[in-house]
Amino acid sequence: MGIVGAFGSAVIAAVSLLAVLLLCGWAVFRLVGMWIGDRLISGGEFALIVSVFLVLMVLALSVGGWMALLLLFLLALVALLTPLMPAMSQSVRSRQMVRTDIARYQEALKRQPDVPYPHRKLGEIYEAQEQWDLAIEHYQAYLEQHEISAEVQRRLERCLVRKRRRDMGLRTCPVCGAENPADAVRCECGFYLRGGREIMDVLTTPDMMRWWKWLIVIFLVPALLIGFVANMMPPTVSIIMLACSVTATLFFIHGRLRSHGGA
Repeated sequence: MGIVGAFGSAVIAAVSLLAVLLLCGWAVFRLVGMWIGDRLISGGEFALIVSVFLVLMVLALSVGGWMALLLLFLLALVALLTPLMPAMSQSVRSRQMVRTDIARYQEALKRQPDVPYPHRKLGEIYEAQEQWDLAIEHYQAYLEQHEISAEVQRRLERCLVRKRRRDMGLRTCPVCGAENPADAVRCECGFYLRGGREIMDVLTTPDMMRWWKWLIVIFLVPALLIGFVANMMPPTVSIIMLACSVTATLFFIHGRLRSHGGA
C-alpha cells in the first residue's frame, strides 16, 4: 500500500491511520449530536462534511508518498476543526448582531436623547461583554432620566462591584465568595484558585497567541517541505512536527474563540 511506503514503516502507518480514523469517528459523533440533538447543522451540512471525510480518506489511501501524509494531516485537521465550526459561525453572527444593536441604540439616542430606554439596552449589551465602564455609564444615564428601577439598580451595583474587582485585581472564590488578591493560589476556605480556566488564561494571553501563531508555521513548513517533499527527515519526525503544528493550531483557535466569544 502506498501509504505504508510514505510512512516508511507498516507499524507507524497503521498507528497513524488508526489515530486519524478515531479522530474522524469522534468528529462524526460530535456532528451527529449537533445535527440531531442540538440542531446546529442541517442534514445536508452533515452529509457534506462526512463526504469530505470520505473523499480525503480515499485519496489518502489511493496515493503514495508525501501526498498521502499531507492528505491524512489535512483530514485530521478538518476532523479537529469541524466541531468548532458552529461555535465560530455563531460567534461571528453574535458579534455582527451586537454591533448592529449598538449602532441602532446609539442612533436612537442621537434622535431622542431624552428617551432612556436605549441606555438600558446598551448597558445590558456592555455588561454581557464585561465592559463595565460603558455599562455603568449607560445604567447611570438610564436611572438619571427614568424613575428608579430595581432591576437596573441591581445591574448597576453588580457592574460597580465587578469593575472594582477588575481595577484592584481581586479574584473571587467560587466556593465561599471571598475576594482574594490576584496572586493568591488558595482561598482562606482552602479552595485551590489556580484551576483549568486560569491555565487556559495563561496559555491564551496575547503574547502566547503570537507564539502559537509562529509555532504553527515553524513546525508545519519544515515538516511538509523538508520532511515530505525533500524527504530529508524520517517520517516519524515529520509526523511529530505536524502533531506539534496541530496542537499549536488548536491553542490558537481556542484563544481566538475566547477573545471573540467571551469563552
